[in-house]
Amino acid sequence: MNPEQEKLLLAQVRDGNEHAFEALVNAHSARIIGLAWKLVGNRADAEEIAQEAFLKLYRGVSSLRGESRVATWLYRTVTNLAIDHLRRQKLKRKIFFFRQSEEEQDPLESVADPAASPREQLLAGETGRRLARALEKLSTRQRMIFTLRHHEELPLKEIAGLLKLEEGTVKAHLHRAVSTLRKELKDLQGDQV
Repeated sequence: MNPEQEKLLLAQVRDGNEHAFEALVNAHSARIIGLAWKLVGNRADAEEIAQEAFLKLYRGVSSLRGESRVATWLYRTVTNLAIDHLRRQKLKRKIFFFRQSEEEQDPLESVADPAASPREQLLAGETGRRLARALEKLSTRQRMIFTLRHHEELPLKEIAGLLKLEEGTVKAHLHRAVSTLRKELKDLQGDQV
């Protein structure tokens, strides 16, 4: 959705047009739920966080100044809600992609390359599980920054704005996260090069 379409929809939402709000939700829901899922590691919680973010958007649409895109506002809101959720639930040891039960499929396994051989699929699944365990060793802030940078591909400046941190602080946390992950997964690096 281009910025002009977004501004038009926001104006329509301000005028009480529910279909316009539905269009905004439809345009952003997949990415917002995906981000929340990566941050809290549970689909149901992610959907709840996304729903709360959209509710905040609906209630606060009149105060949006149009200086930033709706997606940016939603990313900031979802990130803050996820941090609050993690604190509230004391889920410091949980990460995105970590299964809550043995019955629940690991999202990394669900996106395996269908053309890959069974051996490659097995290795990809094991690599995903190893990555999930390595990510557990990061602080909550490092996990958030790593996720926003490497999974959502946001620029460092935008991450700093979302988390209300200095860009240098974001860089330092990202460096520590990457160093920790490299150390934890050093035996896999030979296979990747």
